[in-house]
Amino acid sequence: MYTVLLYLHSILRWIILALLVINIIKIATGNSKIKYSKWLLIAAHTTLLIGLYQYFAGGSGYALIQQNGMAAVMKDATMRFWAVEHISGMIVSIAFITIAHVSLKGGNTKKANMFFVLALILILAVVPWPFRDAVGRPLLPGM
Repeated sequence: MYTVLLYLHSILRWIILALLVINIIKIATGNSKIKYSKWLLIAAHTTLLIGLYQYFAGGSGYALIQQNGMAAVMKDATMRFWAVEHISGMIVSIAFITIAHVSLKGGNTKKANMFFVLALILILAVVPWPFRDAVGRPLLPGM
């Protein structure tokens, strides 16, 4: 089950990135629609729930802190990424997406776009891309 959820988590990343770009473009062109933002909100929160399960039930999140202690985790870049940076960055990103959705729903497109852009930048920064030496994962699961 863990592997299936990891694959789903990875695939949802692409859906979230695509929907973020769509929302940013739609708002920038004055053609914003709440339905794209709602789909983004659903995908982001679903990914968050899967990620929280992986963090607490898997071996590369909270388990690292339990096994090694916080001081050791913070000294090691790979452990720090999985135990602290990835989850923190993603929680903040999803908070930004939620704020953007509420702003868009209220008609504040400028604020919504700002938070969508911030979420996109933060997600791009904390995703384990293949080119990241110690933490890289394939672009698609199973590759």
